[in-house]
Amino acid sequence: MNHGLLIAIAVLMLSSIPSMKAQEGDSPETLKWVSGIATLLEERLTNTLKIPNQANLLIKLIESSNDFEVVALTGLYCHEARSAAELGRQYCNWLNSYTRDKDLNSLVLRAQEARQQAVRMQGAVVGCLQDTTKKPVERSFSLADVIRSNAETIEHDLADGLASQNFHILSQKVENAERVFHDTELLTSRLNNCEPVLNAAQEGIKACMAILAAPNWSLVTTHLHQAASLAATIKDRAEECR
Repeated sequence: MNHGLLIAIAVLMLSSIPSMKAQEGDSPETLKWVSGIATLLEERLTNTLKIPNQANLLIKLIESSNDFEVVALTGLYCHEARSAAELGRQYCNWLNSYTRDKDLNSLVLRAQEARQQAVRMQGAVVGCLQDTTKKPVERSFSLADVIRSNAETIEHDLADGLASQNFHILSQKVENAERVFHDTELLTSRLNNCEPVLNAAQEGIKACMAILAAPNWSLVTTHLHQAASLAATIKDRAEECR
């Protein structure tokens, strides 16, 4: 085998080796925000359990389910905190009929287990914050990054739905876009200086509903462009949210 061929093979092999991916993780800002949510959850559930009342427990569990959910939706790199958020959401969602009954004792157990997950989330965040000081990540993800990613997902779904020229495919794509608008609403309602993005998310939900209710493709296009414009607003103003 000649040297030229050997060199060509070596170059091909080296080019096929995947490049080292930058170390990724959550930004300290994101982790501190999660810590605040965990503190709020623990305090709310602790106070609710002091004098258990069925009606109050139902309300506080739903409020807590939404707070756990908003953390779960951020897709944390802090794995233990993400796991705690997911479990906490399940414990609090008493509408899940396959888990437990809705009598007072069952609701108390749900609240106790959810509180444990809030404590677990808090501890996990402390550990992950310490890790960022010891070994800073090369690429950190902020809450604004999550919001922008949501907006891009919406834009892609809407574009695919419009390009399909098919009501069946359109409905699937718009239903998903509406869910992401709702996820964005849930997240931004818990952030500061984020009202323009929150308003755009709420209007986006309405625009998606109008698309799904539209009787012809002309109206579909009108409402879809409106929804896409709102997604663009979310992306452009995401950095303002704290």
